[in-house]
Amino acid sequence: MSESFFSNQIYGFALSGGTGRILYRLKQIDYCYLVYPNNVEHYLEMILHDQPSYVLGLGTYSGVDQDQIRIETICTNQFRNDYVDGKDKQKVKINPFLSDNSEMKLAEAMGNSHCNLTSWKIMQLINQGELNAQYTFLHVPKSMKPWVVTEIIDQKLFEFKQALG
Repeated sequence: MSESFFSNQIYGFALSGGTGRILYRLKQIDYCYLVYPNNVEHYLEMILHDQPSYVLGLGTYSGVDQDQIRIETICTNQFRNDYVDGKDKQKVKINPFLSDNSEMKLAEAMGNSHCNLTSWKIMQLINQGELNAQYTFLHVPKSMKPWVVTEIIDQKLFEFKQALG
């Protein structure tokens, strides 16, 4: 396929934990993929090959602030109780392509889960110039109904695409 086929496309992925059913209901996503701990590297190879303009990640969280979807703006090299890429904690800023509103807020608490690890790896590819994409990771509250979350995200993606022209 030609490189122009992938320009302005939004590749979405969901991590295990229930966000897969949200991802596959989104009408504004061009490509969907479920990412598990055993296929993260395969997904990274795929987006490196395809070079989509935008990558959207979805994961669940059960912490405080269950009334809004969180747009993560920081990831770290921490995974569980260890560090990847070094012996000290490192932070990387994520400049999300989706903006906050009354239903979605900016956040800086990715944690040390697979959400953080996958985001760290994607941001490393972007910052090293290997992946020419913008990235957004959304943490979806476990307490929110999937059809409500789908509607909120789809509307936000629709507005984003309209602004692109």
